[in-house]
Amino acid sequence: MPVSQTLATELVYTPINPSFGGNPLNGNFLLQKAQSQNAHSLQRPALSFVDKFREALERNIINSLTRRIADGELVEGVYDTGEYRIEVIQDTDGSVLVTITNQNTGDTTIIRIPVLPR
Repeated sequence: MPVSQTLATELVYTPINPSFGGNPLNGNFLLQKAQSQNAHSLQRPALSFVDKFREALERNIINSLTRRIADGELVEGVYDTGEYRIEVIQDTDGSVLVTITNQNTGDTTIIRIPVLPR
């Protein structure tokens, strides 16, 4: 019976995906491959000019309120953007309460901004 010599080495696993310890240079390649295989697309309804204008106006009102509150220029009152009702009041301890109500769903979010010592 003939005898032959056999050589073997360890099996070593090297991950490819950088999320699991692979080479970071593989990230873009893997992302492009995944995106090219993705058959789903986000269906966005076409908005009319009026809808776009209303959304832009809402964003401007919210940005203006946010900036003024952050700068300490409290302007108490109720602001109605159509979809949201925003109420800004100063609490007895000096903190600012911002109540945001979605008028379509009735969901309410209350944000308390504490007074920071100067």
